[in-house]
Amino acid sequence: MATTTASAMEPVHPDPPVVDTQATASTQTGDAAQVTHTVVSGDTVGKLAQRYDSTISAIISANGLNAQALIIVGEVLTIPQGQASVAAPTTATSSANGIERESASASRSAARSEAPPANTSGNAVLDIAYQYIGTPYVWGGSTPAGFDCSGFTQYVYAQAGISIPRSSSAQRNAGTQVSASQAQPGDLVWWPGHVGIYVGNGQYIAAFSPGNPLSVRDIYKANPTFIRVG
Repeated sequence: MATTTASAMEPVHPDPPVVDTQATASTQTGDAAQVTHTVVSGDTVGKLAQRYDSTISAIISANGLNAQALIIVGEVLTIPQGQASVAAPTTATSSANGIERESASASRSAARSEAPPANTSGNAVLDIAYQYIGTPYVWGGSTPAGFDCSGFTQYVYAQAGISIPRSSSAQRNAGTQVSASQAQPGDLVWWPGHVGIYVGNGQYIAAFSPGNPLSVRDIYKANPTFIRVG
């Protein structure tokens, strides 16, 4: 990932396929339900996960997809259902992979303070963001021809009708900071020099670095700042 400054411009990427599958059959194995889907035009793995109470990582794993979660029209996918609740955030700190999540008790404590504004545009933001999976990283890019991290977030929010600053450093103050337990899909995920969009279940979508197309990944870096915009 590239470090950005208030004056640096970041790249933008072209839009990738959107996933919205239609169920053709469902099976039940023990406590785990699975549905098969034939990919049609406009489908995305993200929409699939939301629609069938699954997760992007579960769908990728069940179908052997690559990290960019690219799918092809006509492809039949197996969708594990009921994974969203299983993968709900829990108290966990892993020094091995740098992932740190807040505990439920911390969540309750935060809830006692003034509640952050609701994210009214989260779903719309993600629907737009998923379209650009696979877009190449371009330093200073801010269009679907290529994105850098803050160019991508600014572009996606603009398509959702929300104006945010261009640089990642300025985007840190583009909204209201919320705790990890209060974070919602569509919120910004920020570190010094890097920014993306929270997907949920410990994952985010972002433009990462040259040679790494825009994709959904686990939040692997510790102490992210979540920012509610809009």
